[in-house]
Amino acid sequence: MDLNHEFIVNVPIAKAWTILTNLELIAPCLPGAELTEVRGDNYYGIVKVKVGPIVAKFEGRAEFLERNEVERRAVLKGEGLDKSGKGKTSAIITAQLETVSDTSSRCKVHTDLAISGKLEQFGRGALEHVSDKLLAKFVDNLNQLIAKS
Repeated sequence: MDLNHEFIVNVPIAKAWTILTNLELIAPCLPGAELTEVRGDNYYGIVKVKVGPIVAKFEGRAEFLERNEVERRAVLKGEGLDKSGKGKTSAIITAQLETVSDTSSRCKVHTDLAISGKLEQFGRGALEHVSDKLLAKFVDNLNQLIAKS
């Protein structure tokens, strides 16, 4: 399933790049996410998500497949397994930064998401809705983090 989003951060593109490629810094901005360990280029953690009446807690890892600072493009691969048997997920997330002004940047995000198990039954509409809500909260949290720095 392909999901497309974009958002604005109120910092110049160079600072946006530094922030958005620092998973240890931004992981707490994603509702339900907890980074538990970093080993080299591998990031381990938990993401808890609710879709309809089902709550899944995915344990997994993520790694950058690409970090192109010149083009301001990053590609992250993540995969997780719900230990309670509700399913598994994997995603390739591509983020592309663009300058909006001297003080703000746009981030375009394309996610190629695969979900199997009980969450799969909810279909594209429900999963898009949850994805939209999670990203909106992430952006709010991220902009609060930026404002404090």
